[in-house]
Amino acid sequence: MNTETARTTLFLKLSLKLFALACAAVCLAADARAQRPRRASSESAAAAADSLLTGVYRINADKSDRLYSVVSNAKSNLPFGEQQRFFIDLTVRLTPPDQLAIRRTGNRIEIASSRAPRTTFNADGRERVERTAHGTSRERSSLAGDSLVLSSTSGGDGESYRVTFTPSDGGRELRVTRRISSSELNQPLVIQSVYDRISEVADWRVYGEPRAASPAIAGLVNPRGVGREEQTQADALRTALQDWVEATNAKDIGRQMNFYMPRLLAYYLTRNTPRDAVRAEKARVFERATRVDINADEPELVFLEQGRVAVMRFRKRYRVEGGPAARSGEVVQELRWRRSDDGWKIYSERDIRVIR
Repeated sequence: MNTETARTTLFLKLSLKLFALACAAVCLAADARAQRPRRASSESAAAAADSLLTGVYRINADKSDRLYSVVSNAKSNLPFGEQQRFFIDLTVRLTPPDQLAIRRTGNRIEIASSRAPRTTFNADGRERVERTAHGTSRERSSLAGDSLVLSSTSGGDGESYRVTFTPSDGGRELRVTRRISSSELNQPLVIQSVYDRISEVADWRVYGEPRAASPAIAGLVNPRGVGREEQTQADALRTALQDWVEATNAKDIGRQMNFYMPRLLAYYLTRNTPRDAVRAEKARVFERATRVDINADEPELVFLEQGRVAVMRFRKRYRVEGGPAARSGEVVQELRWRRSDDGWKIYSERDIRVIR
């Protein structure tokens, strides 16, 4: 091979190598460009998942299960004499909070409610053992698609509790499903609450505590986490309801009016009603009636405004005999109470559903 031929051959080999390198560079650049949208798309999807659950939510009572109805339909294997106290305690423990605040960042969850301060944890599916007032609890938090799932099983009595937070309607609603099973129940009890999102930004002031609390999730997934103070106030409200009913049946207008605030936000079909007008209406009924007989089932209680306000709903059967106002029937009644220096006082009284 002469010198010119050798040079030509070498040039061709170099050209082929350069062409191959150029092709490789082009392919690498194309791969990088392809990876960027994929990474951006993945990051965008993660951000969308985070934002879907993040926000402040307020309970929608009309769309939610009626707690008193769910509990009243439950069956227990306890002796009859013990069942009433068991179901009263169960009602208090399962009362849903009025508001929730949630922030999701990947699998890191921050959550607070109007009944519990903010707590932070990783929804990584790992089981953790926490010490509680009742012994130990095995807890797990995980993400299933867009849903947050928290569960707890008590080591002492074997009671298990599971709560699932599922965004719906594009994040405008949050469905919270709670399932509890225990040795005292013949079958698990399930209740669903629906919340409307009122803000896309989590606000920890729903409880009034801006600082992060303990990372344990016991207070969220374990219904035994209901505080002693709330239990005490629930008992006080039940006693107040019983006294209110007794005063009504005795037609004791003076005693009954001790339960009312000076002005009522609502009194059946009227609004912003002074207590004197309420007194006059009740006195008119009492004077004409020969007999007043009402009875109230176990009430459903929801505490608002960090426990300063309570919404009480119960099934009421009534009979008024004598005079033109004689009537009878059955309704679901709502009393709204506000806590004052003189105890719990009614600031709203109305029927929310007529049964018969």
